[in-house]
Amino acid sequence: GRLLGPRCPDSSERAVQRFEAPGVSNYTALLLSPDGGTLYLGAREVLLAVDTSRFQPGPPARRLPWSAETEKKRQCAFKGKDPQRDCHNYIKMLLQLNSTHLYTCGTCAFSPACAYVNVQHFSLEREASGKVLLEDGKGRCPFDPEYKSTAVMVDGELYAGTVSNFQGNEPTIYRSQESRISLKTENSLNWLQDPVFVGSAYLRESLPAGNPEGDDDKVYFFFSETGKEFDYFENTIVSRIARVCKGDLGGERVLQRRWTTFLKAQLLCSHPDDGFPFNVLQDVFVLTPGATRWRETLFYGVFTSQWSKGGLGGSAVCAFPMHSVQKAFAGLYKEVNRETQQWYTDTGPVPEPRPGTCITSHTRHLKINSSLQMPDRVLNFIKDHFLMDGAVRSQPLLLHSHARYQQIGVHRAQGLHGTYDVLFLGTDDGRLHKAVHVNHKVHIIEEIRLFRAGQPVLHLLLDQAQGLVYAASYDAVAQVPFANCSLYRSCGECVLARDPFCAYRALCAAAEHAGNRLWLHGGGRRLSERLWELQLAQRQEQKSQAGACVPPVPPNLQKTHPDPPQR
Repeated sequence: GRLLGPRCPDSSERAVQRFEAPGVSNYTALLLSPDGGTLYLGAREVLLAVDTSRFQPGPPARRLPWSAETEKKRQCAFKGKDPQRDCHNYIKMLLQLNSTHLYTCGTCAFSPACAYVNVQHFSLEREASGKVLLEDGKGRCPFDPEYKSTAVMVDGELYAGTVSNFQGNEPTIYRSQESRISLKTENSLNWLQDPVFVGSAYLRESLPAGNPEGDDDKVYFFFSETGKEFDYFENTIVSRIARVCKGDLGGERVLQRRWTTFLKAQLLCSHPDDGFPFNVLQDVFVLTPGATRWRETLFYGVFTSQWSKGGLGGSAVCAFPMHSVQKAFAGLYKEVNRETQQWYTDTGPVPEPRPGTCITSHTRHLKINSSLQMPDRVLNFIKDHFLMDGAVRSQPLLLHSHARYQQIGVHRAQGLHGTYDVLFLGTDDGRLHKAVHVNHKVHIIEEIRLFRAGQPVLHLLLDQAQGLVYAASYDAVAQVPFANCSLYRSCGECVLARDPFCAYRALCAAAEHAGNRLWLHGGGRRLSERLWELQLAQRQEQKSQAGACVPPVPPNLQKTHPDPPQR
């Protein structure tokens, strides 16, 4: 977790394309079309469709106004909200519903609503009367534009983590769709404690089809909240991972229209030396190699701390493997004493089937084919045993004392010598750090100024196919290529940069191999011992004017012998 500074402190030569639209601010939602050709943006009172091949200020963006109704704005102001700041429609959600429509939700002046966007015409669907077809956004979208929320669309059903009332004190994880029973968390049982949602993900854990476990797909939610299990003088914030089962239908008598599979566990990212906790989760990226390889999933998170260490703030990046998450959810439960509100580890007997479990081959063997058939004793148990005793633990892959990371995106890159996870980290002051994860460490290899200081990176979106990063701030959206190989002007720079998107060709092959060996397997001492090899190669290269830092050729396309030097 030792901090290594960027090889390139500030890439002023980076090709950063910025999109700005006159009169448009607060870019609060981003969505990329399946073909990558269109970037949909949700902002204050407007949706935009931007041609990604012409990503610049000006005409290429199609505009779709969606303002809060005048009466809603009046009521918002009457209830004491700021007319200029609060009483507008901030688009908080943009999701792909199907091939023809997007689903979008906005705050609508503290009266949230959702609508359908016709992709072909880029228009809001309307009723026969001509009025925009709106749905109640309560439980799907926050009332307050400052509130963070998350949502994921699964087979036409919306799973959302947000607040469900005007005051903002009724948090919920909610599934809504007309074809099935709507489910939500039970507020009276305090399953959620003032959560700040940062992400959600759908994992198809029923795959591969026909597997003996016969498990159900799951939806995961990531948030930080007040940790009531810690009896300290001040409110301690705790980061969480929670999950529900896709097939959950609620209970028949107990937990009607409530989740029967809601469980949560602590995500603990702490310093390896003194245990200092980075306890506030800012963002998460779920990296899964493929639908059937969900067991290899890595949950990357960026964390800050509610406490300062040595007068400094700072951030940490931690990664949590799927097997650690599964271990926590399969472990002991915590139980709360409803009279004293004290938490303790429950070591007593656990009902059968295991509370919080999905419908599996095991439950079917017990003649339980639906959550509606779960015994009352199981559902009554889960009411007070929704928190797991064991934390999902990790140590920082990267510590940075002078950057507060807000957003993370991860791309698994094919380099010359294997695959590497490349991290893109957005800061609260408009910078983007590119880093590579190798041998349980993360090395920052580039820093890019996306927005002027004071403009935080609010959202990050990766186009994995085209190799592009999209970042949003208050009044602009930036587009940056993953790779910037031309930045490295010599063999030494190219190799020492450790950038999997770039490799050095021609005379530098031997040095590249040596350099790769250094950063994959060696430390600073070996680096200094071998640096002369790279310097020698640089001098040879400068004499011959051969070689270039270029994107590597995929292994399946590599030739047995390298091309001769270009004259």
